[in-house]
Amino acid sequence: MDRHPLTRRRFVVSMIALSGAIGTTMRPDLFAASRAWAESNAPLDPALHAAMVRMARLLYPHDALPDDLYADILDQALSDVAGNDAFTAHLEAAVAALDATSDGSWAELDEAEQIEAMRSVETAPFFLAIRNRVRAGLYMSKGFWQHVGYEGPSKNFGGYLRRGAGDIDWLPEEA
Repeated sequence: MDRHPLTRRRFVVSMIALSGAIGTTMRPDLFAASRAWAESNAPLDPALHAAMVRMARLLYPHDALPDDLYADILDQALSDVAGNDAFTAHLEAAVAALDATSDGSWAELDEAEQIEAMRSVETAPFFLAIRNRVRAGLYMSKGFWQHVGYEGPSKNFGGYLRRGAGDIDWLPEEA
């Protein structure tokens, strides 16, 4: 007697595995990332990346959020605009403008001076593009939601009325 009868699930899993094996054997480039995409998504200069993470934190400060979350949001923004060097140009223009307003390295200033330098360039197109991208990435990030206790959209679960709308434990009790 066969210990593993052929079921529909086993058949589907086998076909998926077989198609992957055939695809990578006959056309190894079929499932590989394209070289052009990889080159267009080359990591930022570490100093530029660190400065933009700092800028993101100053734009939307949340003490409980680690810098890694801000870095992930920046990396996601860069991957979203893959092949479009405009956003990277915005990042480079931002650091150049911030460095110019601070007579040196903006990243080495204290927090109050960094914020003042950001205020001096807040109407520039590059600043607006970065601010909008960071805001959208941060507040739509599931990592952010976990830190603030947001369970996500409830539309798929019948709305908030049937999903704990009265379970707020962080507001003070009314007197």
